[in-house]
Amino acid sequence: MIKRVNLVEFLSALVILVAVSFKVIVPIVMAGNFSRATLRFDRMKTSTVSSMYVTFVPAGAGTVAKVKLYLTGATIAASPSINTTGLPSGVTALPGAFTVVGSGTAVTISGVTALTIGTTYGFNIATGITNGAAAGQLINTIRTTTSADATIDETRVASYFVTDDQIVITAQVPPIFTFVLSGNTDTFTTDLSSSSVVSTNGQTVTVTTNAAKGWTGWVRSANQALTSITTGQSIGTTGLVGTPSTCQAATDCYVLNSLVTTTGAGTGALTSDAGYTGGATQGGTLSSSFQTFAARTGTTDGDVITLKSRATIVATKAAAGDYTDTLTVVGAGNF
Repeated sequence: MIKRVNLVEFLSALVILVAVSFKVIVPIVMAGNFSRATLRFDRMKTSTVSSMYVTFVPAGAGTVAKVKLYLTGATIAASPSINTTGLPSGVTALPGAFTVVGSGTAVTISGVTALTIGTTYGFNIATGITNGAAAGQLINTIRTTTSADATIDETRVASYFVTDDQIVITAQVPPIFTFVLSGNTDTFTTDLSSSSVVSTNGQTVTVTTNAAKGWTGWVRSANQALTSITTGQSIGTTGLVGTPSTCQAATDCYVLNSLVTTTGAGTGALTSDAGYTGGATQGGTLSSSFQTFAARTGTTDGDVITLKSRATIVATKAAAGDYTDTLTVVGAGNF
């Protein structure tokens, strides 16, 4: 009995026989891996709407027409959006005029134009991604294909979802207020006179504060006069508190002038109190209770106020070198 030979089986056996006889190796063609591939979820928190940054370096030969992403643990909208803005230095924008289609856990980007092997390409999927509810590792795939969907390069990459991907930083800025006197003694520039107004050299007050409502400075006088123990006489302050006075020759006059020297950087306005302002012969009446000499309505980094005492005397004022008064100068921030 003659056995009928199947033609397909016969031809298959013949190919194998020829290959073995002539030591022919028939290669198996497989897709290659990218030289490098990265897929970054811009939010790794579970159940969160995210965007995505993707880069890859082509390694396989072929005309790329599509980039495909296959995600696990995330959901893709039907029409996700793509852009190539904000890419870091060294990353080339993926070229082409794109059509993007999402389908469950896959994204297909069509319209990609020819890529160069060894170049790092990148793009962003800006909208259309929602992270899954389960924390842990997930495996995704990045693939480039021809227009006929033949794979050119393909790499599997691992990502990770966590229950929370943000660190909340807290800080406290303390209230700040500094109030510095440049010195604690002040002398008149010349001997007091009945014919002219004489001023002291002056001392400054420098203020820095972050108080939103600014700061206020106050002054009070121990004697409301320049008093001499030796003679028992005084050169009294003049005028009314809150109104500047002008010292006149041949009269007893003792006042305080407050001058804005530097307005520090900050907010609000810095002003000397109206009762302690004026020209070279003017000043405010001294009081035994605290009186405002300057104030600011906002923050400052270095307001400077110069305080100068001014005086005149009657011609018969007894001579002595110990006429004195003590001013107490204080301030506070308005927080």
